[in-house]
Amino acid sequence: MYAMQYAINLPADYDMRTIRDRVAATGRLMDDFAGLEFRACLIREKARGATRNAYAPFYVWRDIDGMRSFCWGESGYSSIVRDFGRQPIQDWTVARLVPGPAPYADARSLTMSTVQLPEGEAPSRCLDAVTRPFLTRTDSQSVTRLAAVDITTWTVVLVELSCRPAEQTDPRLTGYEVLHVSTAR
Repeated sequence: MYAMQYAINLPADYDMRTIRDRVAATGRLMDDFAGLEFRACLIREKARGATRNAYAPFYVWRDIDGMRSFCWGESGYSSIVRDFGRQPIQDWTVARLVPGPAPYADARSLTMSTVQLPEGEAPSRCLDAVTRPFLTRTDSQSVTRLAAVDITTWTVVLVELSCRPAEQTDPRLTGYEVLHVSTAR
């Protein structure tokens, strides 16, 4: 599995209803996209305590073919390039995904935190110790939790998709409001 995210940073005075309307009109276009585990259409709003306005979808792919089709096909990332320009895409290799009891349709927030793997240690010796405490804390509000590794920096991103309201003011986390979640059934 692979995770990826791009962020479109928007001006402080940007009317975020524009993004909400965009997602309302087009968010479902990726429902049932081949190879997709889920895509969460995410926003951060300065008016709600975030450091800046942003539209930053987060994706988890079951396979590389689905991710390629989205990135290079005519019906995926091309619409972002057309409307906002080509943004850099951060990607991670998913180490583990733990489904929670709540359904994707009930997701209201996504939070992310980054942890550096211990310097000089083989990932096989430290990854489980770094990720296990986070991955085993699912509760009734959890849709899914995942740990994914950026192998260029040997950092782990810990992600929770949740039914809880978005927390955009905690400096230890990057919190997003979920506008829509697409899944391939």
